[in-house]
Amino acid sequence: MEFLTEISKRLSASAPTFFKKIQKIGNWLWVTGIALIGVPATIEQVLPKFQFDLSLLGTISSYMVLAGVIITTLAKLPVSDIKDIK
Repeated sequence: MEFLTEISKRLSASAPTFFKKIQKIGNWLWVTGIALIGVPATIEQVLPKFQFDLSLLGTISSYMVLAGVIITTLAKLPVSDIKDIK
């Protein structure tokens, strides 16, 4: 139970500057991935006469969302001052 308490305190504490930049990169990744998930369906609706194989775009955008969420979460765990979690 102490483990979950420490994780909770680490998530609410402030992160060092380097990890804040990593968080921004992770946020950019998952937001861009979410934006790209809808692109294949939109193109098929707008241009129904053309045949596009956009399944790769859907796969890449899904991986972008997954990587962005993981990077953002892991970059939030380091704390700048250990006193913040005690």
